[in-house]
Amino acid sequence: MGGPDITGAAPVALTMLAPFAFVVGTPMGWVAAYLVATGLVRSVAAAVREPRGDPIVGLTRRVIVRWRGRRREAKTEAAYAALAGPEVADRVVAAERFGIAGAALVVVASRPKPDWTPGTVLDCGERWLAVGDAVHRSLPVGLRTLYPLVDMPSSAVFRRVLRYELPPLVE
Repeated sequence: MGGPDITGAAPVALTMLAPFAFVVGTPMGWVAAYLVATGLVRSVAAAVREPRGDPIVGLTRRVIVRWRGRRREAKTEAAYAALAGPEVADRVVAAERFGIAGAALVVVASRPKPDWTPGTVLDCGERWLAVGDAVHRSLPVGLRTLYPLVDMPSSAVFRRVLRYELPPLVE
């Protein structure tokens, strides 16, 4: 019988690709590749004293913490909205009416203003007013947030300024 010699070398040589076929072609290979890669990264991070956790566990934890925080905030906002009643426009009254010492005016808001932190300066046209510590009070119309405002000299240094259209003063 003449002809080329048949060899069994090719199948033996192709067995070197078996680990790659395992990693690419099987779910167990995917898990193994993930564990090897993250283990290597975590080992190098530990060697340089920057410990890292598992990425999937860390991501899952962050998602759960963020979801719980949003849920807690939504419950708090809903409870506040139930106590405050419908949202209405801000009112400005004299500070003496609420017994707040050291303030020129008080802004009565139906909802808290997150940007109005103590020390924030309001640009009200010709007048500059600094926001004091907010006070929550239960009034006959519902729960309100009171923002005491103090007159600021124009020569003062302003770090945080917000534009605000001051409503007319209510007697």
